Amino acid sequence: MRKVGSSINGMTNSFLCCNRSKRSLTLNLKSKSAINILKKLITTSDVFVQNFRPGTIERMGLGYAKVKKINKNIIYTSISGFGDKGPYSKQRVYDPVIQALSGLADIQRDQKTNFPKMVRTIIPDKTTGMAAAQAISSALFYKERYGTGQHIKLAMLDVMVAYLWPEGSASLSFVGEEGDPSKGQMGLDLVFQTKDNKYITAGAVTDKEWLGMCNAFDRKDLLSDPRFNTPRARFDNKTERRLLIADEIKKHNSIDILTKLHENEVPSAPILS
Repeated sequence: MRKVGSSINGMTNSFLCCNRSKRSLTLNLKSKSAINILKKLITTSDVFVQNFRPGTIERMGLGYAKVKKINKNIIYTSISGFGDKGPYSKQRVYDPVIQALSGLADIQRDQKTNFPKMVRTIIPDKTTGMAAAQAISSALFYKERYGTGQHIKLAMLDVMVAYLWPEGSASLSFVGEEGDPSKGQMGLDLVFQTKDNKYITAGAVTDKEWLGMCNAFDRKDLLSDPRFNTPRARFDNKTERRLLIADEIKKHNSIDILTKLHENEVPSAPILS
């Protein structure tokens, strides 16, 4: 293969990484002969997936109604950014746009500055792909049982709203006691630096885990501290608690503190590249 910049024969590194070892065929769908090849493939296919903006695939003559005439039992999957209707439906979309609109960037905002923060990996793209795979698997099962295909429609924004539902709605569940959804999240990152300048993660949610963490630190005095002696108290004082944990972990080399945490059944791990 011929390498051009960060791509090989026009294919990006990420495309090659995700699709290595798969059989593939490249078609220029602006060509009538390519459309005919695709239609021939559709006749023997179980699933057809397209992620053009709404209306584009219809202009190519490959909308659901047309494809169903070629293969009446096809499972036709349409993935879009925002669905068929609405003010955003025709707009171009990338992962950060969905992070912005779904509330993902807001729910991760910095607790001190209130500055929204995005996840630096393409969470909405990949989550939508997984949702599509699950929906297609269900449709294949339905087809096996009842002998008919269907049209699956997925919008990235819908997928991410569903993805964030537990975090987004939990603090808004009780009328009169609504809270800020972002404050119920992880707060300070659970990343701690050790004495030998390595990084680990460790967390204690249950009373048993908190007991184990205090034992690992040799700080049994914290067990009776009213700021931390119940799960609710530890949640209410999460920032102070995590700063305290950071100070304690900083006193130990990584292998030593991880050994103590594991011995005391505290969920923990080194942070690896």
